[in-house]
Amino acid sequence: MEQKPLISILLLAYKQENFVRDAIEGVLSQTYSPLEIIISDDCSPDNTFQVIQDAVKGYKGPHTIILNHNEKNMGIAAHYDKLWNMSHGEIVIAAAGDDKSLPHRAQRTYEIFEQFPKAVCVNFESLQSDAQLRPYNPNYGKEFLTDHVTCMDIQDYVDFEEFSIWSGDTRAIKRCVNDVFGPMTCSTDEDSSTFFRSILLGEICHSREVVSLHRYYGGNASNAKNIKKRTAEHFIAQPMRDIQFAMDKGLISPYWASRLRYKIKCLDRAMADAYYKQTSVWFRILYATPMDWLRRIKNKLFY
Repeated sequence: MEQKPLISILLLAYKQENFVRDAIEGVLSQTYSPLEIIISDDCSPDNTFQVIQDAVKGYKGPHTIILNHNEKNMGIAAHYDKLWNMSHGEIVIAAAGDDKSLPHRAQRTYEIFEQFPKAVCVNFESLQSDAQLRPYNPNYGKEFLTDHVTCMDIQDYVDFEEFSIWSGDTRAIKRCVNDVFGPMTCSTDEDSSTFFRSILLGEICHSREVVSLHRYYGGNASNAKNIKKRTAEHFIAQPMRDIQFAMDKGLISPYWASRLRYKIKCLDRAMADAYYKQTSVWFRILYATPMDWLRRIKNKLFY
């Protein structure tokens, strides 16, 4: 009987004392084995780490549990890098301390990697939920489209003009991705960096299956105001460094490096516009609203 690879789940928490117990219940409920679960608090000023300790106390299940508490706040990217170095899995799943993974998440991650050997990254769907984990659209994804998997490489990504990046809240990557590129020294989070690192190395798969509940509330790292602060240099710096590294190592040609750089710069501008539109009244009045009206007029006149 073929031995299955070790999967590591990195559960990152910060100031989530009211939510982290749900996240822990989700990772402990995983049906896949062998599984290593690293649960870490990034020096929260509240009782997050105490809740973590209480949640795993007395656990006697099949999974290996490792707890970590940072003495100083590191930020998401550095925190992720630290847990990566602590982990041993051939496949690594990142989980947020305010979301809840469904029991089949690790199992389906393994199965898709087995089905698509060239893939180095797998993304799934999540159910957008309120602070109490009540889904806004509970019927979304109920069909569990296990055969609906899309794979793409760097050419697919740069040629598809309307494509941005998949959300990282349900992402898993193979160990080679970060082992090749090293620590994320230029990034404030791991989300976009792991996506672009994966596209530089191989194929990315996306499944329409729902594998987690994703909370939307004011404290999200993906909250509009928080992301707006990270556009421009914080979003672009790490991918640009990784593209240059990949080109120097012969992983991609200068042609694809140039095209990917251009795509990322366009994406950054689009993200900035979208989040400023959500968070800035003056941006909406002076730019977004007039542009929306001009597009509507153009569509009526010419289409």
